[in-house]
Amino acid sequence: MWGAMRYYILIGVVAAVAAAWTGAWFFIAGQVRGEIQAGANQGTAARELTYRALRIGGFPFRIKVEVSRPRLALRGGRMDFRWEADKISAVRHLWQPRHVVLDLTTQHRFKAAQDGSWRELTLDSRQAMASVETGADGRRQRLSLDIKEVRFGLGAATAGQRVLPEAARGRRLQFHARMSPDEAESIDLALRGDGFEIANGVLPAHMATMAPMIGLFDLQTTVTGWPRNWSASPPGEGASPSPLARWRDGGGTLEIRTFHLLWGKVEITATGSLALDHRMRPIGALTARIKGHNALL
Repeated sequence: MWGAMRYYILIGVVAAVAAAWTGAWFFIAGQVRGEIQAGANQGTAARELTYRALRIGGFPFRIKVEVSRPRLALRGGRMDFRWEADKISAVRHLWQPRHVVLDLTTQHRFKAAQDGSWRELTLDSRQAMASVETGADGRRQRLSLDIKEVRFGLGAATAGQRVLPEAARGRRLQFHARMSPDEAESIDLALRGDGFEIANGVLPAHMATMAPMIGLFDLQTTVTGWPRNWSASPPGEGASPSPLARWRDGGGTLEIRTFHLLWGKVEITATGSLALDHRMRPIGALTARIKGHNALL
């Protein structure tokens, strides 16, 4: 009799755990849906985020979000910016709630206008993945982006045009950002491009003699003096209105730890420090070594 009771107790425990897990999954899925819908409903004259459809799945172990036709519009002064894609998706495991993996493998269309003149940039790739990690306080701690076999199109924005003249293509493009573990209010940034080929006619006339192939672009920097939360210290009377100007006024610098460029026969390596003056012009000091500099003359 005790053996049969243990069997029923085991079944009850399994059923309770399954019910609790199911309830937790649907609760978290509802929270995610609500946050996305709230973000889309908080549009203003300066920022508007929309999408055509939202689907949440991945039960029982993941929260998978698929958003079709997401669009972002930023408006301000003489500049307008728009981004749209066909579909993006994001996955978060229940046991890793602070880590989200995004699949961005689709065509991304960027449009920018100044004084009413629109230009468009398209980005296509074989694979584009991103990773976002947040801390216990919900603030982003690390961002990674890895794009393989990337292609850029560039031209005037025309209604209904999805294929633009190719401007460049590359084997791989990577971007990484993280809050620096060594200094408070500092961000480590890294950008690397491998095997990029620039199309004819893209470079300006004074660079037309440069080789079309960029074998490597590697930049590793630390941005110092960048508050983790701008809203925590709103500008007072007489303060600079833009984040970039406030960063400059707070003594922010761009510490270039590594810069390595292989462009045809030209090889450049450099380190140094940069900042901005009162007219937003770069100032600082760099130490560089250039090989094949005759191609630059």
